[in-house]
Amino acid sequence: MLKQRGGLVEALQGLKIFNAIPLRFVRVDLNNAISIAYETRTYAYDAYFLDCAVRHAAPLLTLDPALERVALNPALK
Repeated sequence: MLKQRGGLVEALQGLKIFNAIPLRFVRVDLNNAISIAYETRTYAYDAYFLDCAVRHAAPLLTLDPALERVALNPALK
């Protein structure tokens, strides 16, 4: 059975939840991100997020099992 799309009420609730998330823009250490990408054999795009998460001791939210595996690697810390 296909899941139906949510309605306007659900979309507005989702937007309210999203807007409650505290976001902060930070610079990526590109040298470190490239090193992480090389060492972990991941995409540079993923390594940017890993760099930021590690340097700022921030949680990393992902649905990508490969990125999760790399992020959980103790050597990354």
